[in-house]
Amino acid sequence: MKIMVADDDRDMVDLLSYWLKGHGYDVIRAFDGEQAIKRWRETLPDLVILDIQMPKLDGFEVCRQMRMETNSMVMILTARDREDDEVRGLEMGADDYLRKPFSPRQLLARIKAVMRRSSNVRGASGTSAVTVGPVTLDAMRHEVVRDGIKVRLTPTESRLLHLLITHTGQVLTTDMIIERVWGYDEAGDSGLVKTHIRHLRQKVEPDPNSPQYIMTVPGVGYTFTAPFSNDL
Repeated sequence: MKIMVADDDRDMVDLLSYWLKGHGYDVIRAFDGEQAIKRWRETLPDLVILDIQMPKLDGFEVCRQMRMETNSMVMILTARDREDDEVRGLEMGADDYLRKPFSPRQLLARIKAVMRRSSNVRGASGTSAVTVGPVTLDAMRHEVVRDGIKVRLTPTESRLLHLLITHTGQVLTTDMIIERVWGYDEAGDSGLVKTHIRHLRQKVEPDPNSPQYIMTVPGVGYTFTAPFSNDL
């Protein structure tokens, strides 16, 4: 697995690179946003660990450009007291975030979770697309088709929709979604799920403000429904 670490803190990049290489990963290093884009295009890593505050191009813009071109997994690094950065990063297409300061053990756990969930999607959806009502998901291609309209998904959006659509009619709690989509053993952040649900609705729903398919169950979680009439 190739991992790119992009941060203007050279000491942190050197430390993480040494540590990750010791665990068997190939590591690409970048120290500003422009260099991150260049090296990412040259090497196409499986995972990008991306600091928000970088010179030349900040992490938000780097993530946005990456999302326009490929489906590499993106994890942003944010300051612990900057929740708005986390939300903005997710809105730009990041799959996950990790708050500074963090331990190498925390980072390794997140990386292993990325690997698990990627292999789970390949195993669960490698043979055919999944269709419920007018919605068809091709999780391998990270695409969803609704009423003939094809939309590209991020890897995390694809995993989330795959979970919902293969449990149509069932209510999935937020903790269950975090465990199965993000692979965390510990309790996760409900804001992570909420932001991705909002993005999915923008891509799947005819009217995201009045969802027909991805429904919120207040105080519990979410469920996927399959309307059988255009009147619904």
